[in-house]
Amino acid sequence: MPHVVIEGQARISDYQQLFRSIEFRQGTRIIKVKKFFLEKGGESALLEVIAIEVGHQQKYFIQLSEKPEGITVRLDPLTDPEKNSAVKISLVLVARQIIDMVPGTRYGSTNLSEYLIR
Repeated sequence: MPHVVIEGQARISDYQQLFRSIEFRQGTRIIKVKKFFLEKGGESALLEVIAIEVGHQQKYFIQLSEKPEGITVRLDPLTDPEKNSAVKISLVLVARQIIDMVPGTRYGSTNLSEYLIR
């Protein structure tokens, strides 16, 4: 399962306060991260995503999970999209936004190294 761990003192509630919708276009690839849904306890969240690649549209959720070492960014298993490049890039876009907006954070373990935005 594709994922990115954000290390540091990141809290999902901090990111929620700073979250801005994301729209990414690259050739025929379009990715939109629009809505943020915070779990009642504040330790997990879902972000609604639409990704289009070569005319194939997918709607799914990215799941954020708060851990002692930081935040894990991964696909929500209940929406299980095809893991194409647009889906993988969407995970990296969210991870990059967290790193850009929440001080003291950095990339941790990931299986998406070739997609990371430094």
